[in-house]
Amino acid sequence: VVVHCKGGFGRSVVLACCLAIDRFDLPGAALLGWARVVRPGAINTIEQELFLQSFAGRADMRKFAGLTANGDPSPPTTCGPCGCSLQ
Repeated sequence: VVVHCKGGFGRSVVLACCLAIDRFDLPGAALLGWARVVRPGAINTIEQELFLQSFAGRADMRKFAGLTANGDPSPPTTCGPCGCSLQ
């Protein structure tokens, strides 16, 4: 898999880390350190750093992505009296 953005330091590295979290069930904080070792200057905003650190592993990543533990899409959730659907 090849991932790239304009600079190759922020978004692409975050996406690659997200793929690794899901594939290898690694904590985001560990990948943050690894990414900075192999790609100096990577993860260049505090928001990107906090985003990766918020994942303890695959289950957190899949929950964030709206997937069940086995990777299937979660059923739509209604938000209340209006009945609109969140997916």
